[in-house]
This record gives sequence, structure tokens and C-alpha cells, in this order.
Amino acid sequence: MVNSENFQALNMLQESYKEQVKCVYIDPPYNTDASAINYKNDYRSSSWISLIDSRIDLGKNLLMEDGILCATIDDFQQKELSALLESKFSEGGLAGTVVIRNNPSGRPTQTGFALAHEYGIFARKSEESTILRLGRSEEQLERFDEKDNEGVYEERNLRREGSDSERANRPKMYYPIYVAEKTVRVPEMSWNDQSNSWDILEESLSNETVVWPIDDSGIERRWRWGSDRVKEDYKQFIVKKARGQKLGVYYKYRPNMDGAVTPTVWADPKYSATEHGTALLKKIFGSSIFSYPKSIFAVEDSISIMGLKRGKGTVLDYFAGSGTTGHAVINLNREDEGKRKYILVEMGEYFDTVTKPRIQKVIYSKDWRDGNPIGRQGISHCFKYLRLESYEDTLNNLSLKRTAQQELALGGSATFREGYLLRYMLDVESRASLFDTERFRNPFACYIDVTRQNERTPTRVDLVETFNYLIGLVVDGQYTSGPHIRVVTGQTLKGEKTLIIWRNQDQMNNSTLNEWLQKSSYNPRDSEFDRIYINGDNHLENLRRDDETWKVTLIEEEFSKRMG
Repeated sequence: MVNSENFQALNMLQESYKEQVKCVYIDPPYNTDASAINYKNDYRSSSWISLIDSRIDLGKNLLMEDGILCATIDDFQQKELSALLESKFSEGGLAGTVVIRNNPSGRPTQTGFALAHEYGIFARKSEESTILRLGRSEEQLERFDEKDNEGVYEERNLRREGSDSERANRPKMYYPIYVAEKTVRVPEMSWNDQSNSWDILEESLSNETVVWPIDDSGIERRWRWGSDRVKEDYKQFIVKKARGQKLGVYYKYRPNMDGAVTPTVWADPKYSATEHGTALLKKIFGSSIFSYPKSIFAVEDSISIMGLKRGKGTVLDYFAGSGTTGHAVINLNREDEGKRKYILVEMGEYFDTVTKPRIQKVIYSKDWRDGNPIGRQGISHCFKYLRLESYEDTLNNLSLKRTAQQELALGGSATFREGYLLRYMLDVESRASLFDTERFRNPFACYIDVTRQNERTPTRVDLVETFNYLIGLVVDGQYTSGPHIRVVTGQTLKGEKTLIIWRNQDQMNNSTLNEWLQKSSYNPRDSEFDRIYINGDNHLENLRRDDETWKVTLIEEEFSKRMG
């Protein structure tokens, strides 16, 4: 979970999660008066598109090759968002658009209609991306009211009805079936190209009735299956009398264990955002503390058909809101003990009052009422949350260096002062404080002033964790030797085995560092690591790599390059 503006967070995740995310689910602000955004000037639509455009680019980089993105939107910007996604993904990348009845009672609009739906637009990163089947509803499963040794089923007429059902449409599927009391069989036949029909080579037995796919009106239809498929397993067929006491052949239609082919209209009551979004949050917190949360079931089904149905995979939501996507992942894992993961990004102040507490609560218990847990059906779960320095925090921590002449010049015209502040102050006067290498002298005591709830508070910056994300390190071990040194090992997504040495240079100079290395199991000279990072000037023996770069690299230099 990342508490940050999403553009900044997505940039931070680029190295660590490139092509590691199975699906992206986003519910961006709808750009309506009900969810207004403060725009500069009056470029409302173009500003909204620009906002979404830049985030989609960054989010797409994190998708696996067979990944899928789903974005939900209403009528107000549906056309623009569809066009934008179509331009961002491969040709034919839009898998489809689902209409979700999220407000059954409807929201009145000025046009005279009551808006009862939203859209889910699904985009595929490549031809390898597949929309999975949607799990059947309880109402659908109730239709399978028969059972045998192979499981549940419902009886369906083998004779085809509706479009493409007449003999002329598929002549080879017009053939007789010999029916006894409880058995069926297909006689020996030979196809006749001249007559475009089967020649029947075998007579029926005395106890058998010949059944053709002819309906009650005498129209010659066809069977659903060809003769070879019927012959594969006669036990899957049932003989019974239909209307008018006419014998019919029925087959056992069994539910696909993966569910039904996903429809483009989701009208089930479980998709109501009022009942399964707003009311659900009220049960968890005891009051209505968030506007327009999604139905938990709409999100569960969306991320399931994008690939998370199979029990593993990571979903990214960089408009996390109240945390419904994380809640959905926890629910799915609770059901089948899956290993699904989530990355949630949210910048709102409600991160601390809604988003993170919601995740903590649903980990503790599955069901809630009036803010209190019902039962204790928890789940084994661990999550990490990060806060990123905001643009405002960066500006508040700038320290400026001016001469007396510069201060005097700033007393001039407003136009000159504004130009000076924009062009010179940020580029020259504050350059040193934008990246202050002195902060790395003791990386375990790096602080900046952070403004929260209108109060500026010195807050420690985790340089170790920040650097791991900047280089895309998958940590496989972390060893701390006392308060003055920390060693991190791991491998980047590019496959580089990496050693990172952080030290408090005021307490551990180069001689002390060499003594510590001699006693440790880390040897910068051997081939165990492809890359070694260390803060501060040092005497470590350096080696030139095959790509003409040095094996030992200063953390400060790499940090500056990555942040730039």
C-alpha cells in the first residue's frame, strides 16, 4: 500500500514491478459534478484525459505480457476513455465493455433518465491476454438440479432450436438415433455426397424407436452434436417423453467448473454499490465514512476474470479509494487459500482513516456489524505500507542561498520576481538541498519536515527501502550489524546479484569498514555479487565489468541518477 500521488508512486514502482503485475483495476474519478476535480483554468475534459493518459502509460509498463487492464467509468467520459485505451494497447486490444448495474434504483439526471449503470472497459496487453469465465450465480447453479456419479447436471434437448437449427444449415447433423427404453445408439451410416445426406446401413431392433430431430411443427431440425460425438459416451443421454407423448433425446449438461462465458451485462443485485459498497463500509466502520465505494462483488468478479481466479497473481489499483480492491483480494484468498497479492496507491488523507484501517479490519474478521467484528474468521496476512514525499513536502524542505544583492533585486517588479522564482530559485539556489549528499553520511538518521493535518513534523526517511525500489531489488536477505551498518542482499529484475552496504560514516570510517568486512562473510573481490553499492568514499577494491561499468558504485551517485 502506497500513500502517495499515483504518478509519483507508479514511477517508483517501475524498476521493482516491471512486467510483474497480472492485472490492473482502476476506478478513476468520473469527472462529474458529483466527484469534481480542481482543474487549472477550464480545460476540464482535456485535463482529465491528460491525467489518465500518463498513469495508463506507467501502469501498462508493469503489466505482464498476458496482462489485462480494467477501468470503470460512467457515460460522461466513457467514449474518451475507450478511445484512449484503444490507442494505448495493441490493435484489437479492447477485449470488451461490460455494463454493470451498480445503482438499481437509478440516479436522476437532467436528461430525464435515471442513471443505473457504469461501464467496465477491459483492455488486453497482447494476444496472450485472456478473459476467463465468470463464476455462476446461485440462481444459475440451481438449474443443475439432477445428479449422478459424475456430478450435477440439467437435462437439455439434444435437438437444436433457434437460429442455425434447420437441417439445411448442417446436413450432417441430421441423422436418426435408435432409442430403446433407457438407451440410445447411432446406427451404422455412410455419407452420400450426391444426396447430401446419410445412407442408413443398419435397421433398428424390434424394441427400438427411430428418433429424428423433427420438431412438433414437422420442421426438420438438426442435432446439437455430430454422430461421432454422440457415439463417444451414450451414458450422457436420457430418453423421455416430451410434449404430446413424443419420445425425445436429452443430454446431461454439466456446469463448467470454471463458470460461464463472461457476459457483457452484469445485472445481478450483488453489483449494487449502495448495498455492497456503502452499506458494507458502514458495517465495517459503524458509519458512512466514504462516498461512492464500489461493490465488493463487482471488483472480485472483475479481477477474477482478468486472471486472479486461478489463485495467484498481483493486481494493481492506483486509484485505490477506500481499498475495495485489496478487500476483494483478501476475500478471494480466504475462499480458496490462494496466493493473490495487491498493490494499492492512494493519495487522499483518508488513507489513514479508511483505506489502511479497512484492510486491517477485514484481515481480522470476515464479517462486521456496526464497526464490530462478528465471529473471528480472520486470515493469515501481511502487508507493507509506504509514504512517499509529496511535491509540497519537497518545496517545504528547500533551503535557499542568496546574496544581499539577490535579496535586493527581489524587491523589484512582481513579473521579475515570479520569473526569478520559477527559473532561478529552483534551478540554482535550491539545487543543493534537492539532493543533499550529507543526508547519506548517516543514512539511518535522515529526516525531512512532513506536513500532515496542517502541522509540519520532522519525519525519518527510509533511505534503505527507497534505494531498493529505485534499483528494483528483490531482497533475499537483510543483515544488520549493530546500529552503524546495514547490509542488504538480493537480485534485481535484470538478474544482477547485488550487495548494498549502508553505514554511518561518523561511526564507521574506511578503516573500520575494512575491519568489519574481513570479519564478515562478504568479500567484494569475489564473484558472488555482480554489483556492489556503498555510501561514502571508500577503499574497496573496484573491478571493471564486461559492460565497461564499475562493480563498486557509490550509492549517492546511483541515487542521484535514478531520482533525476
